[in-house]
Amino acid sequence: MTEPSLKMPASRNVILYGDCWPVVSAVQSLTTTILPDSECRAIFDLPSLIEQLTVEPRAALILCLRPREHVFLFYALRQELFDHPALVISDEIFFNDRLMLRVWGDLPCMMHDELSMMVTSQQLCEFLTVPSGYCPEKSLLAEFLQSPTLPVGFSEVPQIFHLEAPLMDYMSLLIYREMLDRKITPFRMRMLQAIWSGFQTRDELITELDAPKSKIWNEKHRLLMQLEMPARLRDILYGTRFCSFLQRTEFISPAEVENMRSEVRERRIARVEMNCITTLPNETTS
Repeated sequence: MTEPSLKMPASRNVILYGDCWPVVSAVQSLTTTILPDSECRAIFDLPSLIEQLTVEPRAALILCLRPREHVFLFYALRQELFDHPALVISDEIFFNDRLMLRVWGDLPCMMHDELSMMVTSQQLCEFLTVPSGYCPEKSLLAEFLQSPTLPVGFSEVPQIFHLEAPLMDYMSLLIYREMLDRKITPFRMRMLQAIWSGFQTRDELITELDAPKSKIWNEKHRLLMQLEMPARLRDILYGTRFCSFLQRTEFISPAEVENMRSEVRERRIARVEMNCITTLPNETTS
């Protein structure tokens, strides 16, 4: 389900989160070049990210990561991704990554190749002493920072999972449904299962699936075409399913996330009340 995109003015607060420091550092440098007056903060753990997004409700969020490796992060940030403009920057996008972006509100994604072009252009600008803020590349990052947009859809993942195993099972169900929508045949599904189980060479697939060599070749080619994937084993192994051992973010249940938000709000209210108490006597004295 989608709605018309809601554009917002350029944000003065940008929050970066990622699992690769050089990439986050490069994005931070580009952000301050594009928006010199903005405050750009890098965060590297999920609890601090939840706290910062609660404190800054108008901040734009940039996630430098592979979505398939951060299912638990997207799940914990379900409300935040609905309230904040968000952009994902990744070095590769597989079939399951595209599914992740779609089920969490059709989030925009920018590739590292485009980021590298921007970094090179920025270095050339500094070498040629071009005025600050000049960005010769029309990029998704520049467009996002100058005119951030809230997600156009809603999350398709319900907040009912209090353990990581049921959540991963549900994500597997979503990817299975997506394959059915793409008309993946039962034989091609069996082929995927065989590859996941370790039968990865053509001869092994012929034996496991009890099919001739020509059929194995044709069916595998058509499967990759349907999934819009190249014929690389790594892409098939990690791009057609969600793996718990690949997750790089800790699981936090919805109840724990809500407690974090509540504690942040209570601290903010207490801070405001304290400021009011200390301000009133000064005004009375004066």
